[in-house]
Amino acid sequence: CAASRQAACGATCIPIPWLCDGEQQCPNGTDEQCGCECCSVPSVCGAKKVQCPGTHHCIPHWELCDRHQDCEDGWDEEGCPQQPCLPGQWQCRNRVCIMAEWKCNGIDDCGDSSDEDICAPCPPGMVRCDEGKCILESLMCNDEDDCLDGTDEPSTCGELCEATGHRPRARVVGQPHNCLPAYFCQVCSARVDVRSGDLYWLAFPHLSCPRTHVPCRDGTECVAQEYVCDGEKDCADGSDEDACAQLCDTPGRSHSLYLCGLGVCLNASLVCDGRQDCADGSDEGGNCSVPCQRSCAHLCYPSPQGPRCSCEPGYRLAEDGLSCVDIDECAERGEGACSQTCLNAPGSYSCDCLPGYLLEPDGHDCKLTGPEPMLLVAVQSDVLFYGMRSGREEVLLATDKDRVIFSLDYDLVERKIFWMDLATESIRWQSLDPGKKGTLVKGVRSDCIAVDWLGRNLYWIDGAAGQVLATRLGAAWRGVPEYTVVVDGDLDRPHSLVLQPLAGLLYWSEVGSHPRLMEATMDGSRRRVLLAQGLGWPTALALDLPTWKIFWLDEKLGSVGSAHLDGTNVKVLQLGWVRSPFAAAVCEGQLYWSEKKAWSVQQVDKASGKNRTVLLKRHGQPHGLQVPSLWSPKPCCTNGCAKSNGGCAQLCLPNP
Repeated sequence: CAASRQAACGATCIPIPWLCDGEQQCPNGTDEQCGCECCSVPSVCGAKKVQCPGTHHCIPHWELCDRHQDCEDGWDEEGCPQQPCLPGQWQCRNRVCIMAEWKCNGIDDCGDSSDEDICAPCPPGMVRCDEGKCILESLMCNDEDDCLDGTDEPSTCGELCEATGHRPRARVVGQPHNCLPAYFCQVCSARVDVRSGDLYWLAFPHLSCPRTHVPCRDGTECVAQEYVCDGEKDCADGSDEDACAQLCDTPGRSHSLYLCGLGVCLNASLVCDGRQDCADGSDEGGNCSVPCQRSCAHLCYPSPQGPRCSCEPGYRLAEDGLSCVDIDECAERGEGACSQTCLNAPGSYSCDCLPGYLLEPDGHDCKLTGPEPMLLVAVQSDVLFYGMRSGREEVLLATDKDRVIFSLDYDLVERKIFWMDLATESIRWQSLDPGKKGTLVKGVRSDCIAVDWLGRNLYWIDGAAGQVLATRLGAAWRGVPEYTVVVDGDLDRPHSLVLQPLAGLLYWSEVGSHPRLMEATMDGSRRRVLLAQGLGWPTALALDLPTWKIFWLDEKLGSVGSAHLDGTNVKVLQLGWVRSPFAAAVCEGQLYWSEKKAWSVQQVDKASGKNRTVLLKRHGQPHGLQVPSLWSPKPCCTNGCAKSNGGCAQLCLPNP
């Protein structure tokens, strides 16, 4: 056992804080046979939680050695094995770090074959730990670490309901009250996805998926409909990608394919080549010897049914069977074609980026130029920068521990951070230049604030009063509130707020009895409903201006949604890890959000909802989150209020 962190308990080891905690973990009870020298601070932790020494703070056991300091003195990260690999990398047996996706690619990337040794399937009835060892399925979630890395006891384990008729020995991923979800039935065994820590159940006699999902062939899990035939295997058995290559009419695919008798598509060059490529042999014989004498616009190939026309890549065969028409990949592939701008061309297409972005070598994604993009995050009483590429953390502001920094935003003109201070019911600010700070307004409570850096105003939501309000960014607190109500009336519990200063528009969400997304000009006029269907509690909004889209995270439905800013092209992804989102932001191809209950900041691919990554986890709840622009705006950017305050004596609100 690790002397600084663990104590012997029979044949196993337990964390030292479990000694003298009033709960027997060792079979012989030796962990509770101790004198008062163990109890200078009485234990207040429940089962399988760790007490930070000298405090009453408890952390789950899986937060030990997770490379994040959860105890205030950092005790939970002391004496841990060296973990030199960066996020997205995997550590070989010889301590070399390789990219995680290089595992099981048929190449010895580690040099000691450990990245390939783990790929052989475990025997039936067994599952593989992340370190490579196979264990019995019955050992999953049995409250004992049978895997050396603990991946058989993920943090998502939860007790089964008694209603299933099974002894509550195993657990299920992310369900309230530690019960099985309604669409799960009898459970026979379990396995764990060691990459995400999620637990799945095997051998469902009657698996029924939600309306938005489809079952995998082996009956072990459900995947979102959007993930079927998207080029990535999301089912463990790969069945969500089976038969996808057989779809001859896949959008954007050239019609130079031959349909076999059993439905499989074959490249035309393989037809009548003297070798049987179709399983049923339907690509050979028949009229293969008939010469091509048709007036084909592009190509002609022999087939068992006689000569046929085909087209060059980027074209499809027209209805006359002779001519070829261009495929508009931009229209057919939609968002999947390019991350920002798609340009169709005869027989091809290309991607382009907006000013300030650079096209990546893959020819698809656009990357911000200039300094590293940063996340501005409020975690409990601190505000910090998080480098999106380096992972570097820098604390910008540390307030009193009894204060909670709620919503925040950034003024890129004067380089100031504004935040909502619930303890003093005030909106405060601090400059990135040392020593400059102040109070903008007092006597307000808000779930969300937003800076109009162009019109020089700050807006906020008052959910209790059902209002959107605003004040000047340059205002100084003089004992009398100086603000105005911008939107009032029938707002039903407004919650999140985002601004589009260049267009003079504001957007907000309502989470009352009739949830909806709303739009108005920044003076509160021309109000309209952007979306009122398919919403539960849209608690976090974010704008993606390069694609002219709005994103939202729905706490009630556990989903991520997006739509064009005209309310069209609505897309919703059901994601099980969206549980208590507070704020969101979009940068490049990623969606970022703060999870209050999980005490973390996470990211997913904004288009697919895949590749979830926990970026930041600290002691304390994260709330406000922004991606500030660290460049100065160009002088050309202006609106009616930007010059001489629009001629107004006090507050000027833009009306484009």
